[in-house]
Order: sequence, then C-alpha cells, then structure tokens
Amino acid sequence: MLLTSSFASAATVTLQRGQTGMLGRQQVTVISVQDNRCPMNARCIRAGELIAKVLVKQEGRWRFLTLQTPENAGTVWAGLRIADAAGKLTTDRTPVQITFTDEKLSTR
Repeated sequence: MLLTSSFASAATVTLQRGQTGMLGRQQVTVISVQDNRCPMNARCIRAGELIAKVLVKQEGRWRFLTLQTPENAGTVWAGLRIADAAGKLTTDRTPVQITFTDEKLSTR
C-alpha cells in the first residue's frame, strides 16, 4: 500500500492601495489603507494598527472585507489576512506595501 501526502503551501501577494493581484484562486484589490502604526524608532503610547479595505473575487462572488493587523481576538477567518506590511518610517511617504496570505494564523 502506497501512502502519499501533499501539503499545500500558503499563497502570498504584496500589493498597495489601488493594485489588484491573485492570491491563490482569489482576486484581491486593495481599496484603501489606513496606517496608524507607531513609526519605527519613535515613542508611542500604543503600537497602533494597519487597516486595509479589500475587494475579493472568488468563484464569481465578490466580497468587501476589512482586514486589520494586529488581528483582534476572535476575528472570523475570511479566507485571507494581512501577513506583513513594511515598517513605517517617520519620513517615509511612499504607499504601504501589504503582503496578504491565505494561511490561517497559527493558534499554537
């Protein structure tokens, strides 16, 4: 008897506001980005958060999602999440590059 197993690796795509890309079988368009994170090397009362509003098309269905990092406790799995966003610099005015993934956050 031959046993085989396959592990699908998570897909990622890096986008900024106004861009569209494929994340696995999902088409993701970043509608808006609100970056309230504390800039690197700055003193802040709180770390802040990054919020991205995205339009997702999968299997002919459209969904409008609001994704946030860090994620709130009890966040319902939407099929994608923010995996990373470039660090915010105090003098940096370039659009934020956000990496999305279809991998669930590990709860270990």
